[in-house]
Amino acid sequence: MAQVIALGVGTEAFEFKVTNGEYNKFVDRMASGKSVQSAFNLLTATVDIKQRATLKDLLVDEENQPQAKLVMDLVGELTEAFTSDLPEVVKLQTSNSNSADAMATSNS
Repeated sequence: MAQVIALGVGTEAFEFKVTNGEYNKFVDRMASGKSVQSAFNLLTATVDIKQRATLKDLLVDEENQPQAKLVMDLVGELTEAFTSDLPEVVKLQTSNSNSADAMATSNS
């Protein structure tokens, strides 16, 4: 199921429809080291088709290269909105004394 996210760039408003599959593909491509291009691809693939040309015009420079700062800022906002309903993940502290006590008990 796609999540619809509205974001603004300057005076323009854009609507993105992001699915888990598209977001997972983005994360996998980021891991390959092509962060800006991966972010650009996610943004242009998920924006409303009628807004795609306008978004591309804003995101690229005169040499048709993605503007890293703008692209990464926008994908950061998209990520925050897309993942906002996920539960928070935290590392739980374990007590060394409890671990030592459990180890001593299991060795007896």
